[in-house]
Amino acid sequence: MKSNNTPIIRITAVDGKPNKFVASFGSEFLDATYALVFSKTITGAVALHRFARMLSEQYGRQVMLQIADNLFPLGNKAVEDILNTIGIPEPVH
Repeated sequence: MKSNNTPIIRITAVDGKPNKFVASFGSEFLDATYALVFSKTITGAVALHRFARMLSEQYGRQVMLQIADNLFPLGNKAVEDILNTIGIPEPVH
């Protein structure tokens, strides 16, 4: 499915669960939301990367990350490097 819109993945914290995050993408066309719960770990970053790659391949364009305020920096260089390969991080307002 090709689209002219940039897919946006929103990343927020999971309430009451430190070091857990939700990455979500809403498809207006399908009236559905895809989500991934991941940890602040290398494997969590890999899972987020695969989620973003899946959406990027589906829509034929690079995704954009919207990261909730105060979630990052992660303090883990490897996790930050993986996130930076996904797309351009943008704060959620």
